[in-house]
Amino acid sequence: MNEVLDNIKSEIAQLREAVVTRNGDTATIDRKALADTVKELVDAQVKEQLAIAEKARPVRRGDPIGPDGFRSTSKGTVEGGKYDGQKIDDMIFVDWLLSKAASAAPDRKYRPPSKDLKDIVTKALSATGASAGDEYVPTGMSATLWNDFFQAARVVSTVGTIPMPTDPYDLPLGWGDPTWYKGTQNAATTASDPATAKSTLTSTEILCEVDWSYDLDEDGLIAVLPTLRAMIARSGAESMDKFLMNADSTDAGTGNINLDDADPAATAYYLTNGQDGIRHQCIVDYAAGSADISTTLTDALMRAGIGRLGKYSTDTGGLVMFVDPETYVNGMLALTNVLTMDKFGPQATILTGQLANYGGIPIVVTSAIAEAEDDGKISTSAVNNDEGQIAIIHRDMWRVGFRRQLLFELYRDIQKRSLVMVASYRIAVACRGTRSSATHTAGIHGIVRA
Repeated sequence: MNEVLDNIKSEIAQLREAVVTRNGDTATIDRKALADTVKELVDAQVKEQLAIAEKARPVRRGDPIGPDGFRSTSKGTVEGGKYDGQKIDDMIFVDWLLSKAASAAPDRKYRPPSKDLKDIVTKALSATGASAGDEYVPTGMSATLWNDFFQAARVVSTVGTIPMPTDPYDLPLGWGDPTWYKGTQNAATTASDPATAKSTLTSTEILCEVDWSYDLDEDGLIAVLPTLRAMIARSGAESMDKFLMNADSTDAGTGNINLDDADPAATAYYLTNGQDGIRHQCIVDYAAGSADISTTLTDALMRAGIGRLGKYSTDTGGLVMFVDPETYVNGMLALTNVLTMDKFGPQATILTGQLANYGGIPIVVTSAIAEAEDDGKISTSAVNNDEGQIAIIHRDMWRVGFRRQLLFELYRDIQKRSLVMVASYRIAVACRGTRSSATHTAGIHGIVRA
């Protein structure tokens, strides 16, 4: 990881030098290309984190796997034979998929799972008391992938996450302040009855589909599993980040922050069952929380945006700032008070996606935020979405709930001649306080390209 970080620091230093020395001269600098470079640097950071997590996975049967609240147990790794060192989780998945393919199309001549693979699976499942592979897949291999989602996430990883025992779930968010009194000897004090604060989490199902050809091969499946896992982990993390950032329950012809002038499709990821995310809070719920600057970004305007956090603006240890790659290049890199990663020092704590900080506030670059119209909402006409935005939150004031972790289901599609694998999870988002007046979330929108 140190080598990757060193490379990112070097690249960021060169990017900043290019932006600052050319002073916004768009004739000699391609900011779009620089933004793509920034995205690649963050992707490299995420890829390295996933690689480290993969190397650190438990190799002994019974070791816990998965994030807190969604723990499962590892079935270990294969010892000896053709598949020595492979994860038994993956072996069971391959056997499960091949068996499904054979049962789905019995008229085709498949190569059945090899004796080596069958022996591995039979031993693993009998050792754990399971009778077959079908019931394992939703809780086995998915547990490690679920953990990868959180490793790769850039927004969700900065706030607290909880499993939801019910749906909806009333989340107790904290206590009101108790009252303190002067004590008198032999006299009982007055009891405090602080009010509690809560927020209701209502989950929304998010899913994707991966199609497999009928023509499956055991060795081929095992060979592609690492890339499949990495692809699902990266895209799954991005889907969670986008949900937290962009969730909006407005289902109408106008008004949804992600589609301001059209009716969102019923399948749009951001169209929730009553939940609203970070951007909605500072653009709509408490509109005074986001500053519409309608000009290029300056240090003064950055400070004004942070100032909209009110009492939370001084708690820099609890704040985090999110920005899209192009706004990072177009607006932030040239600011005097932006401290890029190459200046952090060896003891700095680096969040996933963090490339800089501003006054001690981490700056996380994420594609979960898109360029928008002047009011911070996104238009159906792409040409109108030409201004950047920044979101700033106090991380203790937001929670992400999961009613169900990652689940794999599979069925046969005879028209496509394929096996359709659907991965899904149920997610909810909530913040603390009365949304119409809460100052724990702020933003800056209408950022004009330099």
